[in-house]
Amino acid sequence: MAATLELAFTADLHWGHHARGMEANHALVRFLCAHPPDVLVLAGDIGTGAYFAECLAAFAAIPCRKALVPGNHDVWVPSEAPHDSFQLYREQLPGVAQAHGFHYLDEGPFLLPEADLALVGSINWYDYSWSLAALRERFPEELHRLESKRFTRGRHNDANYVRWPHTDGTFTAEVVARFRDHLTQACNAVDRAIVVTHHPPFYGLGFPRPCPPTSLDSLLWDALCGNQAMERELEKAETRIPFAFCGHTHRARTNRLGAIAGHNIGGDYHFKRLLWLSWPTGTIVSHQFGEENR
Repeated sequence: MAATLELAFTADLHWGHHARGMEANHALVRFLCAHPPDVLVLAGDIGTGAYFAECLAAFAAIPCRKALVPGNHDVWVPSEAPHDSFQLYREQLPGVAQAHGFHYLDEGPFLLPEADLALVGSINWYDYSWSLAALRERFPEELHRLESKRFTRGRHNDANYVRWPHTDGTFTAEVVARFRDHLTQACNAVDRAIVVTHHPPFYGLGFPRPCPPTSLDSLLWDALCGNQAMERELEKAETRIPFAFCGHTHRARTNRLGAIAGHNIGGDYHFKRLLWLSWPTGTIVSHQFGEENR
């Protein structure tokens, strides 16, 4: 008989970024120290620069197995850095994670054979496919904004701090291909795989809206949020994937992609959320640290 497990998922800790957020982060860490899960999973935007390691070190006292995927903020580099974002993602962050006892899911699945389960994860990325057709139809003269990441007001900071020899499209293709290989490895070893990404793995976990977006900025946000290729990989394996967890949008959301129950964790700069999954019952309990007041 497969073992039972308690798994805790959080995201968007943005360590060191916001005073109220740090109060919430410390409260989350205290909670986990008092109530350690069997597995702790961080779904990206952990901490920029040196804050990445500092955040992971804060979880050292929690007696559990640990895994993570990085987020877009975690691969930001200043112009004076001796390395680019791709070197950070592929070479440096995996070493930092390992040094602090975290399995870096972008390098391979994390098998939990006693529960016939695996964690399969990716930073995931965006290739504009979630809204490119609509942008071409409605705003063909504004397509230049996809590369510059300029909205009608403001700019996506990935344009300022993500520096690598990739386009958004080529990086998306690479991480989706790696995810596909890792999912295949996992499904060859165990019966079920829980997916963890930073950028939402399917559209229904993106920005919640009462109706389909039509404004230029809302379509741009969709373009820079996820990709259709990852959705297709999940659809092909949906009977093996009971859950998918993600972050990035700072909006708590639940939705389904076929048989997959998806959860956007929904923490923000000034408050944090933790989703606690009991396996195999599938029960999920949410905990919040800090106050949400938009």
